[in-house]
Formats: sequence, C-alpha cells, structure tokens
Amino acid sequence: MLILTDAAKTEIQKRLELSESAKFIRLQMRKSCFMKVKLTLEGTMEANDSEIVLDDLHFIIDKGECHYFRNKKLDFIPDQTGFKQFEII
Repeated sequence: MLILTDAAKTEIQKRLELSESAKFIRLQMRKSCFMKVKLTLEGTMEANDSEIVLDDLHFIIDKGECHYFRNKKLDFIPDQTGFKQFEII
C-alpha cells in the first residue's frame, strides 16, 4: 500500500528512538500543502484508524485518509531553512 524511501525510514527511526512512549506513527495529509504529510508519534490508536506495518514500523492512518497513501511513496526531504518535511510522491 505505502512505500518508504530510505530517507523517510531513517528519519522516522531517529524520531522513535527519541520518544519514550510512542509506538505508532500517525500520517495525516496537511490540508494547506498539497502532498505534504504531517507525521506525529503516538502511543495508542483511535477507533477510526487503520494500522499498516512496514519494515517493523507501525503506521496509523485515519480510514478516511487511507486513499491518499495507497500506492504512494513516503519521502523525507530536509528543507534548507531547517523545516523538515515528509511528502507523498
């Protein structure tokens, strides 16, 4: 369903190592930026979430947003100004 680039996987693993309680990686589309993804670390799932396990990483996506990620690639592109961003390509 979703493909991870090496850059995205590395960045996500770094963030998980810094967290003491996060188990899940929530992916949400940013409503104001086309194809930009908001990524947050969370300890639990919500009732309307779907879980996707890729490379031992547990992603959760709201069932209403799953179609945005189907057959897409998640990439991490560090911005030169220091704003780190994930995007769907």
